[in-house]
Amino acid sequence: MRKLGFGIIGCGAISHMHAGAVNALDSAELLACSDVSMKNLEEFSKQYGITPYKDVEKMLEDERIDIVSICTPSGLHKKFCVMCAEAKKHIVVEKPMALTPSDCDEIIEACRKNNVKMEVISQNRFKEAFIYVKKIVEEGYLGKIVCADIYMKFFRSPEYYASSNWKGTWKMDGGGALMNQGIHGIDILLFIMGKVKSVFGYARTLARDIEVEDTASAVVEFESGALGVIQGTTSVTPGYPRRLEINGDRGSIEIIDGDITVFDVEGLEKPDFGIVGSQAHKDPMAFEIDGHVRQINDLLKAIECDGSTSVDQYEGKKPVELIMAIYESSKTGRQVFLK
Repeated sequence: MRKLGFGIIGCGAISHMHAGAVNALDSAELLACSDVSMKNLEEFSKQYGITPYKDVEKMLEDERIDIVSICTPSGLHKKFCVMCAEAKKHIVVEKPMALTPSDCDEIIEACRKNNVKMEVISQNRFKEAFIYVKKIVEEGYLGKIVCADIYMKFFRSPEYYASSNWKGTWKMDGGGALMNQGIHGIDILLFIMGKVKSVFGYARTLARDIEVEDTASAVVEFESGALGVIQGTTSVTPGYPRRLEINGDRGSIEIIDGDITVFDVEGLEKPDFGIVGSQAHKDPMAFEIDGHVRQINDLLKAIECDGSTSVDQYEGKKPVELIMAIYESSKTGRQVFLK
């Protein structure tokens, strides 16, 4: 089987994670890139020895390219996802897949019409600890789940937001502490707990000079009956690792950044996955490439066997729906029920 060819749209910081992940896989080959910044485009294409395209349309005409990684600001994800789907290119897209549920639906329809597969980056789903905890929750080791909470108390400096003209804006970021930073934790909460029935939330801008929220809290009611808390901020000093707590009437688990730190489960020994602590709560690029490698490989396998990806466009829509429901609740002061 020939190597599948990759192109990348957007040559900013996160694009290097995608380039490294593609180059780490024997069945994939990085061939091209595109960016509106000629400086970024020239530097990136020279670094990886690939073809630069000033125009995305021209890159999508390149018959060598089977898959495109979209690494642009979030507000451009929908535009380029639809373009790639209509060009019959499979898609890897950074989180969030789009900024609203209706934009997600446009992507879903474009992928359906063109028989295109999608992988939405949510690398935590591929960590052993989260996979294991999902399994034992589903198998009932914790009994009836009563609480499921995610705490994401991160630090992003004023300089972080001032470093670009899109960070912290509604148009290009779509939100703040939840939509940009917190979406990974919210996705893991949904991955383990399943569907949400309703939410009541507050989203506020308390410490940073940005349009979107830097602090948010919400109470979630899951369809299972369990209750949960979502807290996200980017203005806590010095910043702390993401913490997930799952409590049932027969046992409890706490996970901090993929490391199981509390394991009170009768009949099971605490597993050790040899996790090295992450610093992503302080530095947005301080995470390993392994998650991107696993996700891109997941897409390659789905293409090979004509199956589904683990985090497809339908899964990618779920955290966007919940986050937008929290924003709606904050704006209206009312409980919001999810469809």
